[in-house]
Amino acid sequence: MSKTISKPMNRIAKQFVVLDSSKTFRRRLGEQGSIQVSKKGELADALQQSSEETVWIVIRPGWTELLLEAVTAHALQQQKSMTFGDLLLLQPAARLELLPPLHSQFRRVVGEVPEFRMLPLDQLAEVLSSKSKTDLFIGGMVDQSSGTITLARGDLTQVTVPLSVFNTEGPCKPDFSRFELDDYGYALRFGEYEASAHSVLYKIDPAYRRRAAQRRIAEERGFGPSLRRLRILRRLSRDDFPGISSKTIARIERGETERPQGKTLENLAKLLRVVPTEIETY
Repeated sequence: MSKTISKPMNRIAKQFVVLDSSKTFRRRLGEQGSIQVSKKGELADALQQSSEETVWIVIRPGWTELLLEAVTAHALQQQKSMTFGDLLLLQPAARLELLPPLHSQFRRVVGEVPEFRMLPLDQLAEVLSSKSKTDLFIGGMVDQSSGTITLARGDLTQVTVPLSVFNTEGPCKPDFSRFELDDYGYALRFGEYEASAHSVLYKIDPAYRRRAAQRRIAEERGFGPSLRRLRILRRLSRDDFPGISSKTIARIERGETERPQGKTLENLAKLLRVVPTEIETY
């Protein structure tokens, strides 16, 4: 049975509101810091409790029009111009006519057209709730006519860069008609060609370059960076650790979770062909 919203949301940055009758995506996102709207009648309560930092996540197109009707009515009732936070559409709007009013009511709108490619849902939920979301991509769209790609970061800000930032001189050339994102927002793929979020952001974002420099100093030591270096040395992917999800491996490598202990540490060491105490020496 769906849970009706009865208590005000905590006014914390980037509170999530998931609009869907199914709770699957919210479970992936994490129920702490998010709420579910599964009935049209719950929208009014959610709007009363929302802030400019709210991220509205629409799973299916039918909810887009319902949300637009609700925010328009709410703004009229309040008798003032309002911004309702950010809007993430996991499926594009059903009608192009919805796009101008959506952009007028929400600070950012991501995923509004069919050409927009999103991360797989389990990876998307992980990035949205990650501390590193600003430095990861959740989706994007290639426009070969203008020679550009527009990429959405985990905080829903968007950047547009020329396709020329990707190396087309090497033996493996990017096929821009086959764009996809993977590796929890870190990998951009164009067919067989792969680039990293780091390589894009380092070229275009001075603030990212400063963070990268600080991170590089920290990444020279610690369990997570050592695990990543050793995993790559052994030619293993994050999916090659039975009993440990790729999501968990990613979080360990990024330093977003505590150093593994006990059986988890032993399993990692066994697959990496080292004793547990050796991992941090790499």
